[in-house]
Amino acid sequence: MLKTRVISAIVGLPILFFILIKGGNMLKIVLVLVSILGLNEFYNATKNIGIRPVKIFGYLSAILLYFLESKIAKVDVLVIITMMLFLLFLTNKKYSLKDYALTLMGIIYIPLFFLYIQKLREMPEGIYIVWFVFIVSWMTDTFAYFIGRFFGKHKLAPTISPKKTIEGGIGGIIGSVISCGLFVWLFPQSNVTIYLSVIIGLFGSIIAQCGDLIASFIKRNCYIKDFGNIIPGHGGILDRFDSILFVSPFIYFIFQYLI
Repeated sequence: MLKTRVISAIVGLPILFFILIKGGNMLKIVLVLVSILGLNEFYNATKNIGIRPVKIFGYLSAILLYFLESKIAKVDVLVIITMMLFLLFLTNKKYSLKDYALTLMGIIYIPLFFLYIQKLREMPEGIYIVWFVFIVSWMTDTFAYFIGRFFGKHKLAPTISPKKTIEGGIGGIIGSVISCGLFVWLFPQSNVTIYLSVIIGLFGSIIAQCGDLIASFIKRNCYIKDFGNIIPGHGGILDRFDSILFVSPFIYFIFQYLI
């Protein structure tokens, strides 16, 4: 399993580097595709608990979010999508209120959260600061995995994710902080101070672990082990990007409102 994950990373990282450096419409199109794949995984998972989301509405909403966001405020786009869903509820009675609610939840949870990667990349220093999303998420995951595996004794959230430990969680935070500090040392042109990198690494890691636990909570409630198998060794889109979904808005809020 570990070998497969490493191979997937070796193949996937150069592609990720290219897409993030290129930015623009290429990044937007990739995020739309990833959002639709993630939505499909989420909607398929909810079928196990008797929910029938309006899939096509979710997919079209993901496209609207990305291609209208630059023209009108993203909140306004979300309001438009919600109003359209309510109108659909009045005209199509084959879906229940729960079906519509989970349809909207998926739109907010996946394409809307992913959208902040695009917004980070469009910032003045976006070519550098967007990397904090992936550094925080993946270094937290990596350090938490190895520290938890060798030193973990106390369960972090046994009813949600039995394998996660407090020691692993602390290791993830330490790994995230060190990695963020190393990044700003290597790339001073990011204009991020070492003190800010510590804040990003510390709180970002906590949020990353919360995002991971939320995905585990959803899977446990939907009686599935993984959301999918599209990424060898990692599972589905949501299995690999569960923490990134929460870290990307957090990083954006820091640079947009606190700096």
